[in-house]
Amino acid sequence: MEAIIKLSSLGDIIHSLIVLPKLNKKIDFFVDNIFKEILEYNPFIGNIIPVKLREAKKNKSLYFKEFIRLKSMNTYDEVYDLQGLLKSALLARLAGDKVVGFKNPRESLAKFFYDEKKEIFGDTAIRRYLNLFDMDDIEYLTNHPKLLFYQDREFEFLSKNKKNIVFIIGASWECKKVPLKIWSELAEYFKNENIIVPFYGESEKKDALNLAENNANITPVSLNLNDLKALIDKSDLLIGNDTGPSFIAWANNINNIILYGCTYNNKIYENRFSKSVEIQKSIKKGLMVMDKMDIKEIVKKIDEF
Repeated sequence: MEAIIKLSSLGDIIHSLIVLPKLNKKIDFFVDNIFKEILEYNPFIGNIIPVKLREAKKNKSLYFKEFIRLKSMNTYDEVYDLQGLLKSALLARLAGDKVVGFKNPRESLAKFFYDEKKEIFGDTAIRRYLNLFDMDDIEYLTNHPKLLFYQDREFEFLSKNKKNIVFIIGASWECKKVPLKIWSELAEYFKNENIIVPFYGESEKKDALNLAENNANITPVSLNLNDLKALIDKSDLLIGNDTGPSFIAWANNINNIILYGCTYNNKIYENRFSKSVEIQKSIKKGLMVMDKMDIKEIVKKIDEF
């Protein structure tokens, strides 16, 4: 038996799924409890093992309870640590007879828990994940199958006559967020189409309602991860900030444009479904540049589909 450990974040978990179809067998997957829904209904995954590490930040005793619980589980023949952190490496050591990880993990102490340390090359995250399994394949990376699955449902706010376009307006860093005025300009550009703006949390809710108040073609919605997967999979186009939900479209080959400001595209390869607009290549983390996002550049990418 084999397992993968990729605890967080949402986007990184989605990117790591690139390896699953190439394995030609089911594999178990350790993930932080708050993200387990993104993996559900996936035919490439045997068992999802949720780990409550984020929850344990608020309750330190939970760390020990979780590690004791995991230690009591049956061990795997091989565990692949795709996270590269000390906590994920320790978890891999508890769960696996053999642990495989990066030679240069994100936290250097993690490598002391690995039995096999692989020197990985690659200009994108998805290529590095694939290389950890000795499966480098550029053609596959630009032409991969569907990676996310869900329990199907219908949405009354989807249009049968207009294009359904999803805006992902939130992000974990403020410097990743496109200003609302630019989203309003995009809404005006798509004035004859149907726009859905999923939101999470009070801040995003406020912004989504603000956009809807000023643009009649926008519908703000609050969705769980299953329904977000379903919505994006049924949409015609997604435009979003560099944040986890935006990459659902990449995973399922839905037309998408990712907008980069204080970050850049070092995660995926562009292909016929996935495009990007990058404001800067030389990144100074935290630099607030998204107000320089030019809608004309976004429209150019839209025209490529």
